[in-house]
Amino acid sequence: MIEFYNRYKKIAWSVLIIIGAPLLVESYFLIIEAVISPNDLFKSDFYHSFFVLIRLKRLIILFLLAVLGTGLFNRFGKETIFRYLYQYRYRLGALFLFGCVLFEIHGSSVYYWENYFQGSKHFETLIGISRSIRSDEWAVNTPMMISQYFNGAAPFPYFSETIRGALTDVFIIYGQPVLNIVEIFRPFHWGYLLLSPAKGLSFFWIGRILGLFFVSFELAMMLGKENKRLAVIYGLLVTWAPIVQWWFAVNGLVEMLILGQLAMIMVDRYFKTRRYGLRFLYALIFLICAGGYVLTFYPAWQIPLAYVFLALLIGIVYENRENIALNWKDLAIIAGLTLAFVCAMGYILVMSYDTILLVMDTVYPGARFETGGGQLYRYFLYPGNLFFVTSRELSFANTCELATFFDFFPAGIILALWVLVIEKKRDPYLILFSISFFILSAFCLVSWPHWLASISLLSHAQPSRVFLAIGFLNLLLLIRALTLIETAFPKWVKGGVAIVTALVISVGSMIAYQGYLDVKMFVLVLLILTFVFYLILSWRKIKMQEIMLGITILIVFVSGMFINPIVNGLDVILDQPLIEMIKETAEISDALWIVDSEAGAGYPLNNLPIMAGAATINSTNVYPNLDRWRLLDPDRSEEEVYNRYAHITINLSNRDEETRFILDSADLITIRLNTRDLEKLEVGYVLSQRDLSGFSNEDVSFIPLKNANGFTIYQLKYAIN
Repeated sequence: MIEFYNRYKKIAWSVLIIIGAPLLVESYFLIIEAVISPNDLFKSDFYHSFFVLIRLKRLIILFLLAVLGTGLFNRFGKETIFRYLYQYRYRLGALFLFGCVLFEIHGSSVYYWENYFQGSKHFETLIGISRSIRSDEWAVNTPMMISQYFNGAAPFPYFSETIRGALTDVFIIYGQPVLNIVEIFRPFHWGYLLLSPAKGLSFFWIGRILGLFFVSFELAMMLGKENKRLAVIYGLLVTWAPIVQWWFAVNGLVEMLILGQLAMIMVDRYFKTRRYGLRFLYALIFLICAGGYVLTFYPAWQIPLAYVFLALLIGIVYENRENIALNWKDLAIIAGLTLAFVCAMGYILVMSYDTILLVMDTVYPGARFETGGGQLYRYFLYPGNLFFVTSRELSFANTCELATFFDFFPAGIILALWVLVIEKKRDPYLILFSISFFILSAFCLVSWPHWLASISLLSHAQPSRVFLAIGFLNLLLLIRALTLIETAFPKWVKGGVAIVTALVISVGSMIAYQGYLDVKMFVLVLLILTFVFYLILSWRKIKMQEIMLGITILIVFVSGMFINPIVNGLDVILDQPLIEMIKETAEISDALWIVDSEAGAGYPLNNLPIMAGAATINSTNVYPNLDRWRLLDPDRSEEEVYNRYAHITINLSNRDEETRFILDSADLITIRLNTRDLEKLEVGYVLSQRDLSGFSNEDVSFIPLKNANGFTIYQLKYAIN
């Protein structure tokens, strides 16, 4: 009877999962894609409209995955499946990467470009939506990458002739793939050098997702004493953290987390082996990680994260103190690789020295000096991140700036202090993580004296950016504390602490979000946090660890996994008639281009021609071309406007008015350019959505050449003086 009941129960659960899971997941995808709203789920006619709105092919794939997954679990059992997943994780990861690259799968919001090509066919994402707010990815970084393939002189130059319409260092700023030995420090660019743009982009996206998960998993295995459940939880919470996914393709954040963690793993493994072939390999990987970390060139995150990695490094050295026995072989390895590292960094410094000086001397971003303070509310932001993927508007900030790690604060620091103070375990990792946590928190909470901010180097990082490292530390504190804690808390203590802590965080989140969280969101957050905090306090029970893993998967699925869309290919750009038209024109002549716009519509159109290899003056200037703009501003009266990183809108004018520069925002300027100044800039072609024929005068003639997708190319002919 019992056997029959268990068999019936298994069948019932299988049927429920096979039918219910795909429908729930498809409903969530439709909410992300704004096809339905969350409130529709509670309407009586929802199911009628749902079966009209679903994407049938996707639903069929979800059903097949549910059938496959359920069948495997029923046939082999979860323990066997998890054992094989762990044993063959890298082979499966490589196979997954190969499949994604083959089908050109990536997470870029590049499909948003469809909105700018009139008459374009519709390109549909596989899952999710292209997000306009990630314009620094799809409108700047990705177009610059594509431009490297079609640079006029040769593909993948260190100094591009396409971006800015002048020699531009594309290696050190907004680092792009270059065909140079120093690209060894950027392994996720290697796909670009070997593959087509779409496949290279796929390698870049999927490779970094897998890389971040695997190195996070391995670091957690090291800190968590081989607890695989804990390692998977940490890997998921880092890889699909909202802050990681909202900033996934720019500013080098993913690279910092991958390279920083991998470097620490290499140090630990170096000390744990006596085989010098392996020691050389680990040291070489450490060198590549160190170089790649330096070359992310974004101090606002590099410096606070360096506090975390320094704590890890000291802890690893201390933990391996009995294994540190260096001889001449070690010294030879360290000295040789250090010399190679210094030579490589010296070469880059020589190549990019002028660029670095130019950037440091700009008005924006320039050389910042921050003293900290004012970030208390950020400790309470992570619950609201649950809703960013499905909701569109925040009244006081954008989702990228409010994205955080889902770190379950204050669980990590409280449990760490419990282990250190109450259980009296002098764990070096917990001590060092706690010190870093309190130092960085102090900078985020109160303003420091200038001298202290300066010597700490945190003066180079905005406190809002420093908070990233605090969230990361919260996760490290949590996994280390859960590994060491021995106290078995009574149920009433666990329940009471969980409820009170969840209530404090939920109320704090309501206040921090200034009305963004409504009552339903508040109740949902309160329930989830209460449950999670209870599970954390019950961690010693294996069943609670399994439930915590399930809750973590649900949290990352909702809050981070589909921030970026899942799409394939770059046909939305490369198959447009306009791109082909620009490419054909640029191959005939290497004359400079500008993109003309009006009513502030210049960005992102200013980056359109570079994707076809056309050298474009007003493509995003990652650093200013001062000599060029001074031709229009000989007395330098407007240098504060154009001496910056800038998206540049050019509005042509043939009226009797002087050319002038207008600052629209910190990184956006408009140039009201009189046509008589076009010759000063040596402009040969203008791309415009408006009719410029009437702009011809005795100085310059606008000759329409071709038109496509709502744009016309004009060739300029200047009067002979």
